[in-house]
Amino acid sequence: MGRTATAGDAIFGQEELWRYREGNRLELKEAQGGLPRSFWETYSSFANTQGGLIVLGAAEKSDGTMRAIGIANLEALRRDLWGGLNNEQKVSANLLLDSDITQESIDGKSLLLVYVPRADRTLRPVYINDNPKRGSFRRNGDGDYHCTAEELRAMARDSAEGATDKLVLPAIDLGALSAETIGAYRNVFAGYRPDHPWTRLGNEEFLLRLGAVGRSAEDGMVHPTRAGLLMFGEAWRITDEYPNYFLDCRRQESRRRWDDRISSDDGEWSGNVYDFYRRASPMLARELPVPFELDAAMHRVSDTPQHKALREGLVNALVHADYYGRTGVVVIRRPGNVTFSNPGGLRLAADVIEGGGVSDPRNPTLFKMFNLIGLGEKAGSGFDVLRYAARYASVADPLLEELGEPDRVRLTVHVRLRGDVGNGGDDVGDVGSHVGNVGGGVGGGVGDVGGPARRPSDTEAVVLAEIRANPKASAKDIAAKIQRSDRQVERAQRSLREAKVIERVGGTRGHWKVNPNSGGNL
Repeated sequence: MGRTATAGDAIFGQEELWRYREGNRLELKEAQGGLPRSFWETYSSFANTQGGLIVLGAAEKSDGTMRAIGIANLEALRRDLWGGLNNEQKVSANLLLDSDITQESIDGKSLLLVYVPRADRTLRPVYINDNPKRGSFRRNGDGDYHCTAEELRAMARDSAEGATDKLVLPAIDLGALSAETIGAYRNVFAGYRPDHPWTRLGNEEFLLRLGAVGRSAEDGMVHPTRAGLLMFGEAWRITDEYPNYFLDCRRQESRRRWDDRISSDDGEWSGNVYDFYRRASPMLARELPVPFELDAAMHRVSDTPQHKALREGLVNALVHADYYGRTGVVVIRRPGNVTFSNPGGLRLAADVIEGGGVSDPRNPTLFKMFNLIGLGEKAGSGFDVLRYAARYASVADPLLEELGEPDRVRLTVHVRLRGDVGNGGDDVGDVGSHVGNVGGGVGGGVGDVGGPARRPSDTEAVVLAEIRANPKASAKDIAAKIQRSDRQVERAQRSLREAKVIERVGGTRGHWKVNPNSGGNL
């Protein structure tokens, strides 16, 4: 059934148009002579990138807004469209449901709106005219363009089912792996999982269980897998399989190219993925505020949501990288943010990743190796960790971008460093001396009471961040924003109030005030 709207209507107005146009996901086609041939090129390009909206019966004005032209025979156009979608000689995959094709009436003129979703990676490339090489298109700032040979190869790699990084490499022997790196990993594994039966295994058997090595069908001998070579190999041997392999972490605090740098090809260390993580992680965490708080065993706690977010960003870049791609993994730390970029496009649509609950790592065996030592979030919850850290530090939300030519993914994580001034004028550098006092009313805080500090709960920390950002926000407003129940938020507010971290000014119609001397500088 068609819907009626005006150019400013909320159903389909300028706001809707610009939302699609912002991401280059809008295409207007007049379609006066029936379904234009260029429709199928745009269909392929949207399917192979981030999806988009094709409006049939419209044109673009000189100011970038839409001019409705109308379609005389909507039903004939709709029949032609479905006929092409269901013809494998015309297009390799029909991605549309009935609900993806809608009729709109704008200023009395009928339009057909076709929403093309991003194709599942197992279906890409989506091509037309039964020609994968010349009939595959992508979307960029200039519109639709033919996929390059490199892009076609990358999509073909991503279309494979199963853990391709578990493939055994019979041409590479176990001597390509670093004994030092394996030993370092096993020490962390044993510390994190002291009772795990794998801790008692010899190296070869341990690596077999890990998926780092496997037995070749060619010679019956044990050889590294792709994942094992990346995780534990020497860089000069890794390039035997991945010629473009490169890992780079830079700290840029000034106008110089870099102030500090870790590179996989400098020859001073193994250059593998695990050792890169071990070296890059401390560099990224340097200058982050570290709270002075003690756990129940009186051991210092030196971890915050910001630390977790940076580890998550680093692991994410390493396990999602297409190491056959033209460019390497590059991490750059600047005063206000850290960017993580890796070769390869997104395997899931950006909105699916940001929504959470779904995970599709390009290197699942590599991901498992990190996961077994407590690194990398499961089940697509990594973006939640990043968002939580942003609220904790009162900084901008993380930004996930997909770049083209060549395909890259860039994640920007904003950070607050020691000495930075936060909302309300609080010096974040002071976090170290007060965080423990959040537990003052529920177990004692370091310094004032003398007992071991209780680390603030996740909900308390997020609620406090929201109060600092908007002191007048109601419990209901905060609950909706942080996806907690009203009762959870109210309980957190009560706990923070009892600990004298926050106080109420002006009663029920007033606002919250954060006490800078009580532990509010989270």
